[in-house]
Amino acid sequence: MTTSFWKGALASLPPSVRRRYAADFEAAERFEWLFDLGVEAWGFARHALAKICRAAAHAMRGMAGILDGAAHRLLLAH
Repeated sequence: MTTSFWKGALASLPPSVRRRYAADFEAAERFEWLFDLGVEAWGFARHALAKICRAAAHAMRGMAGILDGAAHRLLLAH
């Protein structure tokens, strides 16, 4: 194990049960690492999605301006 928290938690157990639960503590440490990785990945994905949505909104506002101008020109022509 590499995390001092999990090492300390395992060391705090009585020696008679320490060996029995060592694999569980190692699995918990791996799970914690994977969970942290998942949280980081979710944050990255959320940020990327927000940038995509901002770009789409910007494009839609630009197109709305173009369409609005065209509509005004058409209304003035009649």
